[in-house]
Amino acid sequence: MRADESLFRREDDLFVPTDAAGNPWGELTGGGPIAGLIARAVENTLDEPDLFVARLTVDLHRPVPRNGLAVATRTVRAGKRLRVVEITLSQGDTEVTRATAHVLRRSELDGEPEIERTPFAGPTDVAETSLLPDGLGLRWGVHDVVQVRWVRDQFAGSPSQAWMRIPLPLVDGERTSPLCQVAILVDCISAGSPIGTLFGPWINSDITLYLHREPIGEWLGMEMERNVEPTGIGVARARLFDERGPVGTAHEAVLAHRLG
Repeated sequence: MRADESLFRREDDLFVPTDAAGNPWGELTGGGPIAGLIARAVENTLDEPDLFVARLTVDLHRPVPRNGLAVATRTVRAGKRLRVVEITLSQGDTEVTRATAHVLRRSELDGEPEIERTPFAGPTDVAETSLLPDGLGLRWGVHDVVQVRWVRDQFAGSPSQAWMRIPLPLVDGERTSPLCQVAILVDCISAGSPIGTLFGPWINSDITLYLHREPIGEWLGMEMERNVEPTGIGVARARLFDERGPVGTAHEAVLAHRLG
């Protein structure tokens, strides 16, 4: 790994992507770091401990050059049990990403929760390797930074299963929250999904993350699948786990894209 210290560095009110935030397709910022920056913005709006980010939808509607990003938030609804927050990322006068978060208020229920265990081996039991196979000639970036421990890789059939971790902080000098870590990592589910008979390669136009509890620990477990059509359009999805059990799900709309 190269010696980048974070995915973004602060320059006044802007967040500047480092090389570690790059994607394979050019001098652009990866979707995972973008989603992490958005999750950070949502968390900065939360002013009560009972509030929980249950859904985060990030629309990756424009390529994001590795230039400074301005972050803006707007509370669309502030109800007693549901808060809706809109987040935009801009470069100059151009909006490059828009996202929406559903923030729910926790409450206490009677009864015992159903216990479901993580259905594959934990991260300490498998060897560390890489997200993408060697030899593709891709630009170095966040896909190389992410640490991956495959239980069942993309070539072993469906579903694929892996533990992933982001070893660098999102922003220099800051602790990366569990929500931000998950937001960064779930961008990997299309790349980590099983290789099928229809080869894209595939990129995602969005990230939609659902959580029902906060993950514990640095490693996120993912059980990944992808369904695609000869039209070049599909959906990738993942069940998300920590070492205790399920924490949520994630989905992406995917489309075929040329390497380059």
